Amino acid sequence: MSLSLDAWHGDDRDGSEPQREREARQAAAVEVCLNCPVMVQCDAYASSVVVEDGQARLAEPAGIWGGRLALERHRAFIKRRHEVASAAPVRAVRTPQRLRVLEALAVHVSPEAVAEAAGVDVRTANWQRSRLVTQLNLDKESATRRELLAAAVERGLLDADTVVGDDGRVPAVPPPAPASRMPSSAPAAGAEDVAESPAVPAVLRGRVRRPGHLGRPVPVGPGQLSLDDALAPVLNLFPHNEPMEAAA
Repeated sequence: MSLSLDAWHGDDRDGSEPQREREARQAAAVEVCLNCPVMVQCDAYASSVVVEDGQARLAEPAGIWGGRLALERHRAFIKRRHEVASAAPVRAVRTPQRLRVLEALAVHVSPEAVAEAAGVDVRTANWQRSRLVTQLNLDKESATRRELLAAAVERGLLDADTVVGDDGRVPAVPPPAPASRMPSSAPAAGAEDVAESPAVPAVLRGRVRRPGHLGRPVPVGPGQLSLDDALAPVLNLFPHNEPMEAAA
């Protein structure tokens, strides 16, 4: 099989390379890499990190190296960069409330029981558990209760004899508790309350709301009829509990 030396980096051409051609070229180049005796060393070199002008980057940011595309190597580089964060110092983790939550978590499994044993509400207990996961440098998406407690024991934050085991499936950070319902506000004042209120001008106290009338109340002045009273002869022809028939 003949393959151009440009297959690992792409042709130097004007304009973009058609997707189908690019995918075929990359697949052929990767196939050659998979049979190369120095594939691992090639990938290790190209994926190593160098620092230039204070910025970290891959030694070979472009091209196919060691059987991996540039995009694959960049994704691995970004993931590795987030994973190398160091754990927080023990003194930063050892706060009274955080230690109470940790000791409660060593004995209990459910978020409610942990919160009650720690003397805090569920939201605070869950937040402290989340902080412990972060400060002990665990994966927030996949860390389990067992892993969190093991890390705490290893750092000297918890006595191993106090830990009650589980099957390893209980997450270290439980889902947030549903927000408690806020007490409903006091009911709004009705039409009668408004009409009798001394703060309402006398000219507005005569306004009327009829159950079947969808319009806004209209202020009534001295010697004037309200809109409802003016329309009463017409509205009374059509009871409000009977729908009008569509016109033919």
